[in-house]
Amino acid sequence: MTNYLGVDGGNSKTHAFILSDSGEPLGFGASRGSDFQEVGIEDACRSWAQAISIALGEAGLEKQDLCMGCFCLAGADLPEDYALLEKAVAELAHPVKTIVKNDSIAALRAGLTEFTHGVSVIVGAGFNAAGRAKDGAEIILPGLGYISGDYGGGRWIGRQMVRAVMRAWDGRGQATSLRGPVLRAMGAQNEFELIRCMRSNGGHERLLDLVPLLFDAAYDGDEVAQSLITTLGVEVGITAAMLISRLSLQHDEVPVILSTSVFQGKGPLLLDVITETVHRTAPLARVVIPDFIPVVGAALEAMSSDRKDINAEFLGRLRQKLKVSFPELVRNDVQTLA
Repeated sequence: MTNYLGVDGGNSKTHAFILSDSGEPLGFGASRGSDFQEVGIEDACRSWAQAISIALGEAGLEKQDLCMGCFCLAGADLPEDYALLEKAVAELAHPVKTIVKNDSIAALRAGLTEFTHGVSVIVGAGFNAAGRAKDGAEIILPGLGYISGDYGGGRWIGRQMVRAVMRAWDGRGQATSLRGPVLRAMGAQNEFELIRCMRSNGGHERLLDLVPLLFDAAYDGDEVAQSLITTLGVEVGITAAMLISRLSLQHDEVPVILSTSVFQGKGPLLLDVITETVHRTAPLARVVIPDFIPVVGAALEAMSSDRKDINAEFLGRLRQKLKVSFPELVRNDVQTLA
């Protein structure tokens, strides 16, 4: 039996998962976020090591029992990032063979259950996207925020919610039911306290907590919240359509994989807008919420890099075993939209 390691290192968490070539899930570990651009390379290494150690312990394995590891990491954006990360990962994982990819590839691979090609958009703390052509060629956006042309991540959503509340308060914007939920979530009694909160680091650290509140308000009919979700959906759709065009897939049935929790927000509005926007470019595209969370995709990517065959039977068996042994790694209500 040959064993493979997948690591998904994001802004808010790090996951490690060990999988055998027979489709047996063996171990899972979790630790803190490991984007080296935010926490530094030493703390990132510690988070990777902790998650891997937990997974190995659960599997009853030693590091030398692993054949290949795929590290899909936030912060792997520019060539110099890869040079730094590949060196750190190789030292950490020795003697295991390793490859380093952007964390968007883990999300993409987690959703490629029927196709070898597709695109994935990630709305986590930030915003990123990746695509893979039929010949295996990949496009990965830098995902560096406004300096690489991005908007739409979780922090961006939180800031827009705060902006909407403040503009409604001073009269420049439309009234919104977001006021109460935002003030409560930020621990503020009124708008002046919200300003003070946002001037401190503590306020910015809580922006991600606001995101589910946006979907609640939109579902209840708040026009400001609906407008923000529509803006996000259009951006996700434009990004997916751009990748589809650059990969020459606009006339093919192509999965658009949306794996982060934002895409499971309350109500159909976000997915409806994304689907409509993508279909203007690629009418056969399928918007998919995948079976597996991204770290499973990282382990599958390690297997693929070792030229192991991964077919529908293998993936079906893996899904059933995960539901029993590691239910936190598989989604029970998989959605596929036309």
